[in-house]
Amino acid sequence: MTALRVAGSIYLLLGIGFGGGAVVTLLHFARHGELPVTPWGFRSMSGPFEGLGAERFSMLGWSFVAVCALDALAGVWLWQGHRRGVRLGMLTSPLAFVLGLGFALPILIVGVPVRLGLTWAGRGSLR
Repeated sequence: MTALRVAGSIYLLLGIGFGGGAVVTLLHFARHGELPVTPWGFRSMSGPFEGLGAERFSMLGWSFVAVCALDALAGVWLWQGHRRGVRLGMLTSPLAFVLGLGFALPILIVGVPVRLGLTWAGRGSLR
């Protein structure tokens, strides 16, 4: 059960953190036509998807927000020990990983396989 709680925490933290950050970035992008600069000096969500044009970038960005919301829900369910958390997490993880690559989000790219591994390791203790 410990592996599932850690996995659930990772799903929740990555979902809320990246989802919330993406909302702020996308709203700034819609208002100003450019990506905001982070406190660390690089542009938020600046990756390969940026070259697809503003409309596609925004569509993928809002899709990413939705995936992050589902990740957060999967995290809550995993924390509670529900099997549906595993199913939802397994569904959203490939999407989160691909979107993480497209938006150049290295912490997410590392976090997704870690949470999947922990989920897989703890899946036997689920209801």
